[in-house]
Amino acid sequence: MKEINVLGNKVFDYEGSGEPLIFVHSFPLNSRMWDRQAEYFKKSFRVITYDLRGMGGSTSTDYVFTMEKLVNDFFHIINNLKIDRVHACGLSMGGYILLRSVIKDESRFHSLAVVNTKPEKDSDDELLRRSNAVIKIKSGGRNTYIGKLIKKLVNTQDGNLLHEIEDIIGNNTDDGICGNLLALSTRTNTYTNLDSIKTPVLLISAEKDEITPPGEIEKIYKTITSARSSKEFAVRYTLDNCGHLCNMENPVEFNKILEWFLKCIDIKKSLE
Repeated sequence: MKEINVLGNKVFDYEGSGEPLIFVHSFPLNSRMWDRQAEYFKKSFRVITYDLRGMGGSTSTDYVFTMEKLVNDFFHIINNLKIDRVHACGLSMGGYILLRSVIKDESRFHSLAVVNTKPEKDSDDELLRRSNAVIKIKSGGRNTYIGKLIKKLVNTQDGNLLHEIEDIIGNNTDDGICGNLLALSTRTNTYTNLDSIKTPVLLISAEKDEITPPGEIEKIYKTITSARSSKEFAVRYTLDNCGHLCNMENPVEFNKILEWFLKCIDIKKSLE
C-alpha cells in the first residue's frame, strides 16, 4: 500500500491491476472504517481510501470548509492518481460527497454505490443540532457528544466493534470534527438532479439505522429510476439487523452485495 498526500488529504492507494474502487467514509470517522472492504476487494480492484479533510491523517489550514470543498477534494485525489473513471462507494457523509460529485461530473464514474445517505440538505432543526454540537465540542463536551452518537451508529453491543469505532473517532481532532459538521451544514439538495444520472447505481440501506432510515434510500431509488431505461442498471438492497455503519457491523454481507453489483456491471459491459 502506498500513502500519499493530496492537498492535505491523506490517501491510501492499495495499488493492484484492477479497476479503481474508491471508498469515502462517514462522519465522524476516517478511512479506517473501510479496512474490511479494502482487505476484501484489493485482490480484484485498485482500492483507494482517504481521510476527509480535517479527519484522521488529513489536515486543514483553518478547519473551516464547505461540502463543495470536500467534493473538489474527491476530484483532486483521482486526478492526482491519474485515474480517469472510478467505481465509488460512500456511506452517509461519503454518500453526500459522491451524490454531488456524480452530478458535477458523471463522466468520471464507472459506477456509484451509496449507503445510508440522503440527497436533501439539512432542515432548520438539523442545522441547529449541528450548531449546538459545534458549541458543545468547543466547550469541552466532546466525550458526551461522541458517546451519544456512537450508540446510534451500530445496532450491536459487540464490545470489540464499539471499541474500534471509539478508537477511530478518537484519532480525529476537535477542530476536524467541527469543521466537518460545518461542511455538512453546507450541503445542497441534489434531489432535483438525480433523475438525470445514468451511471450504474447501488443503493444500500440498513434496517436498524437510526440516523438515516431505509425510507431515505427508497426515495433516492424511486427518483433515480423514474427516468431510466431497463439498460441503465440501478438496484437497492437492505441489510437486516444493522445500524448506520453496516459495512463494519456486517462486512460479509456488505462485501458480497457490493461484489455482486460490480460483477453485474462487468457482465453488462461484456454483453454490449
